[in-house]
Amino acid sequence: MAVVSAVVAVALGALGALTDLERSTVDARFELRGTDRDRIGPVPIAVVGIDDRTLRRVGERFPFSRRFHARVLDRLREAGARAVAYDVEFTEQTTTADDNALIEAVAAVPRIVLAGFATDDRGDTAVLGGAELQREIGVRVGHVGVVLDGDGVLRRFAAVTARLTGFPVAVAERATGRRVDRSRFDDDGEALVDWVGGDRAIPTYSFSDVMDGAVAASRLRGRIVVVGATAPSLKDVRSTPMDGGAPLSGPEIQANAIATVLRGVPLRESAWPLGLLLTALAAVGPALAARRGRSFGTLLAAAAGTAVLLGIAWVAFLLDRVVPVAEPLVALGLGTLGAVAAGSAFEAGERRRTREIFARFVSHDVVDDVLAHTDAEVRLGGVRVDATILFCDLRGSTALLEDLEPERGIAVLNRFLGAMGDCVDGHGGTLVGYRGDGLMAVFGAPLEQPDHADRAVACAREMAGPALDRCHALLRADGVERELRLGVGLASGPVMAGNVGSERRMEYTAIGDAANVSARLEGLTKDHGRAILVAAGTVERLPDATGLQPLGPVALRGRVGTVEVWAAG
Repeated sequence: MAVVSAVVAVALGALGALTDLERSTVDARFELRGTDRDRIGPVPIAVVGIDDRTLRRVGERFPFSRRFHARVLDRLREAGARAVAYDVEFTEQTTTADDNALIEAVAAVPRIVLAGFATDDRGDTAVLGGAELQREIGVRVGHVGVVLDGDGVLRRFAAVTARLTGFPVAVAERATGRRVDRSRFDDDGEALVDWVGGDRAIPTYSFSDVMDGAVAASRLRGRIVVVGATAPSLKDVRSTPMDGGAPLSGPEIQANAIATVLRGVPLRESAWPLGLLLTALAAVGPALAARRGRSFGTLLAAAAGTAVLLGIAWVAFLLDRVVPVAEPLVALGLGTLGAVAAGSAFEAGERRRTREIFARFVSHDVVDDVLAHTDAEVRLGGVRVDATILFCDLRGSTALLEDLEPERGIAVLNRFLGAMGDCVDGHGGTLVGYRGDGLMAVFGAPLEQPDHADRAVACAREMAGPALDRCHALLRADGVERELRLGVGLASGPVMAGNVGSERRMEYTAIGDAANVSARLEGLTKDHGRAILVAAGTVERLPDATGLQPLGPVALRGRVGTVEVWAAG
């Protein structure tokens, strides 16, 4: 089951069936970590948002006049911004005056990256009229295309798109003057955004306030300033793992990606062998637990395994590693279900096997009673019941066994005891145990039987008649011509039926006056020359005493008074 669970989980993962589940677990890790402003660095970042207040202030529909953008760029340069990341695409011509004002403002900013989207075969864009002017004024363009997962959530960003360096990478390189190591990205050239937080996690100021000089220069000095549309009406928003998937504006998303690049793209997905190892361990765990305990223990082990797996994933996440969770969880779930099912089937088989083996030593009724209490403690003690006790003994066994080899002697004894035991089972009695060359049985316990006296008398008659005849026939077939004789004593009354012995070893029996009387009557059968002697208590419980002959009162050894006795034919 462990192997099957692991294979199924890996196959589901390979087919993409667990992709959404895995993504949701990554989102949960970000949500649990929450906002962490320490992840802004080593260069501080700020966002200047074109918000609803800005749209009201300029009094124009977006895209508004480029002279407003030029004014903001002048303010940022004057404030001493370390670099400017302008997340607004300037590809179309407007008025000559406005276009020239923007170009002059862009050229005056020492380190600036503009947003681009459409590129040609060489990765060039039409921003500010094309690559020639871009090179002339020393501006760099970064691709602002986004990477959306199948569920529409933005979790990753690209180092290069359409032969143009990604916007976050271009900004980080322009701000630091160092090339970003592309090896930090995966084989597809993508990396996870190591989110600082959700809405307003990064200091954000209104575009109109910056334009009007209402933002202190100290709040912008030395920072990478990302400028872009934050007003929901401008629809530059995407769902992210933060804030429960609430939309986050484009500039804030870019700021989080820039912070990720500045920190060396620290959040890495673990190599596939680690995920495979976790999946295998998760599948094996329930199987090992099932080998040592019952289903409840397996479920507890599965719960503990889930906690350990989630704990490993969380600690790894705090160490900037994303380990897979979906495949191991599925393997753990399948392994648990399989282990519980297999364990239940195995347990049922073991109970059947135990019953078959146990029934060779005691009655089936006793076996069922003990197995019914296997989930609880089997205790010493018994219950008071009205029952009939039967003692049966082989007569003349000593002389018989003296004339036979030990091997043949034990075979003869087993033939006799097997035939008599079958009689007890056939009439619904409980074979308490063998006593040398005899046996003791109880009728009416552990299962109550209103007709226990009838059953016991019928059993005794079959023992002395057909069963003994069958036994003789089997012995003659084995070459033993001896005639066997038996004695049976029956007595009824209240007895204590249950377990006796010690806590480590016990046996089922019945104790009471009826047991003593039946044992004494079995011993008197040879004195009276009768195979079956029945005490008065048993006769009183018979609806029909036909075939019983009264012998009158009989004194029993070790018992005060006499007992009325009948002989059965």
